[in-house]
Amino acid sequence: MRHMTTRQMRRGGNGDAVREKTMAVQHKWLKNNQRYLAALVFVLTLIPSLTVKGQDRIRITYASNSLAFLTAFVAKDRDFYAKNGLNVELVQVRPGVAIAALLSGDADYAEVLGSAIRSAARGAPIRAVSTSIKAPFFSLAAQPGIKSVKELKARSIGVTAIGGTNYISARLLLQHFGLDPDREAKIIAIGDEKLMYEALKIRRVDAVMVAPPFSVLLKREGFPLLAHTAQVLSIPFVGLSATLDKIRKNRLQVKNVLKAEVEALKYIHENPAGTTEVIRKRFAMDEAMARESYAAVVEAHSKDGRIPREGVEYLLNLEKKEGLIDKAVTVDQVVDFSVGEEIFKESRR
Repeated sequence: MRHMTTRQMRRGGNGDAVREKTMAVQHKWLKNNQRYLAALVFVLTLIPSLTVKGQDRIRITYASNSLAFLTAFVAKDRDFYAKNGLNVELVQVRPGVAIAALLSGDADYAEVLGSAIRSAARGAPIRAVSTSIKAPFFSLAAQPGIKSVKELKARSIGVTAIGGTNYISARLLLQHFGLDPDREAKIIAIGDEKLMYEALKIRRVDAVMVAPPFSVLLKREGFPLLAHTAQVLSIPFVGLSATLDKIRKNRLQVKNVLKAEVEALKYIHENPAGTTEVIRKRFAMDEAMARESYAAVVEAHSKDGRIPREGVEYLLNLEKKEGLIDKAVTVDQVVDFSVGEEIFKESRR
């Protein structure tokens, strides 16, 4: 029906007749469409509850803007979080701040594995839930002219933070090549990997431990990559962590976060083009560099998010050897394997 404006209805002397005719048509339409209206009202009453359920707002922290956190970036940018009913805010903070934010409730989850395991081993009510990367893929980039790791003796090496996985990887890499990290090297905490990239370029330090894309960038710019952790280390690196309280009281949400990240891991392995596009946009790089960065990290990513028990034991033994945690601490005191196992059992049904 063509609707008439108020102005049109006021024209001439037949306004009352027009109004009566309009009301009659409306009454007939309402009578003939009662079922439609009832269904529409029913759907509208459902929308608020569906919206609330579909917007479970959570905050997840991550340590640095690098491909070490590609799983979270893919889960966010390819809507795997949203698909699992989550409205996720990703916040970049240092590992120590991430743990503090978890404990205070300012963050719901943290994409830190080593720091979470170490904190749990010292009694913090935190558990690692999954791992997205089977082994760290840092590269030790150095100033031009430095040709081997041994040449870094008495020189400065930049890491993201003291105590994090980046720091531990640097120490283990130095030890692997015969250098004592405490006596024969100066390890300096610089911060985000972009800052380390810049610090090396302005010669503030002699070497840095960086992951792609920064290792790829430095290599392109003439800085030699002396060694790669993935070739000499095998420890879980980066993963989801939460408080015991969160796991006990909001288990469904924990499972939904983990489901989203497992789906992202599957996407990373099965969709090179889509993942490369995420990398290209996230790091504002050209297509060729994005493909090169993807190729450098894809095989290091887990396919199912499961945390290898032996890898955690390795991390704990390092801490015990340094006298930093009690020798009686076990893997089950720092990792919750049950959430992941529930998800895998449900996926087989």
